[in-house]
Amino acid sequence: MAGLAFGLAACAYQPAGNQGAGLGIDNPVERKFTWYSYLDAADIRNSCASGGPDQLRLVYNAQFYDHVRAYDLLGGPNPLMTARARGTSGNLLGLSFDSLEGLFGPWNFRKSQTSLTAAEWAELVELLRKSGYASTEQSGMRLHSQDFYWLVAGCEAGKFHFNAWAERSSATPLTRIQFLDFLLKRDATGLPYKPPRPVPYIEKADGGKGRDSDYRGDFVITVQRDGIGRSGL
Repeated sequence: MAGLAFGLAACAYQPAGNQGAGLGIDNPVERKFTWYSYLDAADIRNSCASGGPDQLRLVYNAQFYDHVRAYDLLGGPNPLMTARARGTSGNLLGLSFDSLEGLFGPWNFRKSQTSLTAAEWAELVELLRKSGYASTEQSGMRLHSQDFYWLVAGCEAGKFHFNAWAERSSATPLTRIQFLDFLLKRDATGLPYKPPRPVPYIEKADGGKGRDSDYRGDFVITVQRDGIGRSGL
C-alpha cells in the first residue's frame, strides 16, 4: 500500500518551479502519467486559500489525439497566461533527429506566454461568469477522449471552482462559451483552433483499433464538483 501511495504521488502534476517530486506536462513522457492529475487541478485546489493568488486553468479537448489546448493563468499584480497547444499526436512529419526535443516533436506542445493587465484579467473572469463557470456545476457528466469539451478550474478569492462545457450539456453547452476569443487573441502558439463538431458513436466505439491504433488509447473522465474521476480509477 505504501508503494502504491508513493507511485500515485509521483504522478501528481506540479507546475514548473514548484518544490517536491511532482511532474509537469511539457515533456510527453511525463505527461502520460500526469495528464489526469493536470485535468483534476489538485495543485490549484490544494493551494486555494484566502489571501493566496488567483489562478485559472482552461483545457480544450478536441478529440484528444487530434487537438488539445491548455491555458494556465496566474493572477496578482502582473497576471501571466501560459498557452499550450498540440495538433495530431504522433504525426511523424514533426519528427526531427537534431535534438531530444526534436525526437519528441510529434507529441510536444507548442507554448507561449503572454502578460495580461489587471483589466484583462477582470475581463476574462467576467467572461467565465457569463459562461456559467461559477453558477452551474456538472457533477456526473462523463466525457470521452473523442469528445469536444472544455474544462475550467480556478481559485478566486480563496474559493475553488470547477466546471465543464460539452455539446450535450443543457446547462453549459459549448455554444454558451464566451471566453474563447479572449484566449485565442492572446495565444501565440501559432497552432490553429479546431472547432467542435458532432461526434458519431463509431468514433468512440473504435477503441483505438482503427486510425492511430499504434498510439491511441481512449479514456473517459467523470466531472465532479471539485475535479474529475477517471473511468476505472
